[in-house]
Amino acid sequence: MAEPVETPRRNLTGAVIPAVAVAGLAALGAMLLVGTNHDGAKQTVATRDCIQQNVDAVGGPIGLVDANGARVTQADFAGQPAVIYFGFTHCPDVCPTTMYTLAEALAAPGGYDVQPILITVDPERDTPQRMGEYTHTDGFPPGLIGLSGTRAQIDAAAAAFQVHHSRSPIPGSPDDVYNVDHSSLLYVVDRNWRTVSIIQTMNRADPLDPASPLVPVAPENIAQCIAAGLERARSS
Repeated sequence: MAEPVETPRRNLTGAVIPAVAVAGLAALGAMLLVGTNHDGAKQTVATRDCIQQNVDAVGGPIGLVDANGARVTQADFAGQPAVIYFGFTHCPDVCPTTMYTLAEALAAPGGYDVQPILITVDPERDTPQRMGEYTHTDGFPPGLIGLSGTRAQIDAAAAAFQVHHSRSPIPGSPDDVYNVDHSSLLYVVDRNWRTVSIIQTMNRADPLDPASPLVPVAPENIAQCIAAGLERARSS
């Protein structure tokens, strides 16, 4: 049986960025990486792919299931920052590319110790066992936790984080062979499960051409977005 092919035109476009965060993305403007605060100390400044303004309106409680079948809520991550991604294990390119890139970002010198979390948008195929196997893929972030659940549980978590996802049937294929169109964003949450920054993981090679190929955001940009969000949260 052929593996499904994800439809790229609906993934990773500006249209799937949470509406409350669009102003923040536009306001970042310059591609500055490091600035200086009033004390003269170094302060991480995010790239323009990183959204920080109004992001605390995105996110909320979760009630899902881990690879062992145990119930997991946001309380299980209390006291530790996390970075969350919504994807699925049959995703042929965007999801694994994002996980590889995230692993590089988290391994960068001086990076923050955050818990990586992958939440499926395809619970019909992504059982807890399947998620457990997938999260141990070579090159994925060490300690990556995969979460699944019922369709209602997944939809509730996705709605809280304003994640776009929809099943896309493949003409002439059986019902269990389909694509899942979904947004591709990393959500950085602080130790209180409050969203502090959001970064899209892919961009068009030519920003002016919506038909140009998708290319991954650089690992250093993701690392900077994580640091900028958590540093801002720590100082607030």
